[in-house]
Order: sequence, then structure tokens, then C-alpha cells
Amino acid sequence: MDTPLSECPDRQLGFRWPVALDQRLDQLVERAGSVGEKTNRRELLAADHDGADMSALIRKFTLASVGDAVLVEPGDESADVIEFRHHSPGPRTR
Repeated sequence: MDTPLSECPDRQLGFRWPVALDQRLDQLVERAGSVGEKTNRRELLAADHDGADMSALIRKFTLASVGDAVLVEPGDESADVIEFRHHSPGPRTR
């Protein structure tokens, strides 16, 4: 019961989700790295779902738009056009 989640055995997860959320996850990893946090997609997804109010999360997802998901820098003039990156399967390079 006291074992840190980061040290627990993991399980491969295969699912489909919106490209905008996939890009947001990559952006969050990049932002964390830019302030010195060493993390990855797996850790951020796990941290986001630890003890969260599920009905609120589901409601937020069903009401959200693509623009809500993508992280945009303040003053970015191209914010009304969203381009999604293509990634090959597998771990992201750092």
C-alpha cells in the first residue's frame, strides 16, 4: 500500500483519443521540461487521474472544444489555426 505509484508495475494501454488532447499532452511534457521537471506522457496522464472527481472530468470533456485542449502562448496570432503534429507509434524522444 505504501509503494509509490511510479514504482508499481505498469500495463500497456491502447486506446483512441482526440488528436488535440494528444498534442496537449506533448505540450505539457515540453513545458514541464522547460522549467526543469523531468517527466513523461505516462506520468502526466497518471497524475491527472489520481483521485479526481470522475463526473466532473467527464462533464468537462464532453463540453470541451479543440481550442480548449490545445495550449496556446499568449499573443500567438496563429491561435485560430491549429496544426497537429504527426508522431510515429512508440515512446517520444526527449
